[in-house]
Amino acid sequence: MPVALSLVATSLPARMRSTLLGYWRQARPPQRFAYVVGATLIAVGVGHLVSWLLIGGAWAGPVSFRKPTTFGVSFGLTTITLAWVAGHLRVSDRARWLLLGPLAVADAYEVVWVSVQRWRGVVSHFNFDTSLDTGLFLAGGVAVTVTVTLILTVLAFTAIQATPSMTLAIRAGLLILLVAQAVGGWMIQHGVGPASDGATTDLTTFGVAGVMKVPHAVAIHAIQVLPTLAWLLSFTTLGERRRVTLVGIAFLGYVALVVVSLIQTAAGMAPWILAWSQQCSTYSASACSAWPS
Repeated sequence: MPVALSLVATSLPARMRSTLLGYWRQARPPQRFAYVVGATLIAVGVGHLVSWLLIGGAWAGPVSFRKPTTFGVSFGLTTITLAWVAGHLRVSDRARWLLLGPLAVADAYEVVWVSVQRWRGVVSHFNFDTSLDTGLFLAGGVAVTVTVTLILTVLAFTAIQATPSMTLAIRAGLLILLVAQAVGGWMIQHGVGPASDGATTDLTTFGVAGVMKVPHAVAIHAIQVLPTLAWLLSFTTLGERRRVTLVGIAFLGYVALVVVSLIQTAAGMAPWILAWSQQCSTYSASACSAWPS
């Protein structure tokens, strides 16, 4: 019986669970605060998904359940992940509070604002119909999130404590997250002008059919994907050098995915349709003339 218990305790699922619980037990107060906020935001996102399943309504479109769902889950995951990253940095608790406190508040504001607008039945982004709508849009916390991410990226290159494979994963994920935030700025710059002139559709569509949300979404979650890969590799028998190589390959592959998505969007091509001929057959002949032959 003791042997059986020992085998259970050292099983892979048990070791993974123990490691995850260890992140919480070893977390400093500012990290735990951000973890709780992030988990709450994810719950808000999932709650909107459940609401859509129960009461129906639009899933896509300017006023939909998709926005609060994706915002809740994405911002929640980002808040939790950046708090976890802060635990790998050689900084004081005061510095962690200065980074994670504003980050958690800013991310919470983004999710609450989008959710409130959904339940008011009005558009959240690029909405200048009333002073309230304008204020809610312009008071977004994106600038805070970008600033904190930039500082964490610098610290990840100067004050990190992690294995080489995890270090590479964190640094790579943060760099790609900065790309995602740059794409978000591109989306806002692209849509504000037409929205101010009264346009209400295609505000995040570039050219004929480029969906700017796609490269934005793909790049956002590198900070979860790459460290998760490094974490999973830590449970294998592979040496650290081999783990670094695998994480590096994954990093290059993820960069290629982001670059292809950006090029496709900038060319005005719809996502998931890679061939020009397929684009032309999907859209009108006049639209096809906008793409190179």
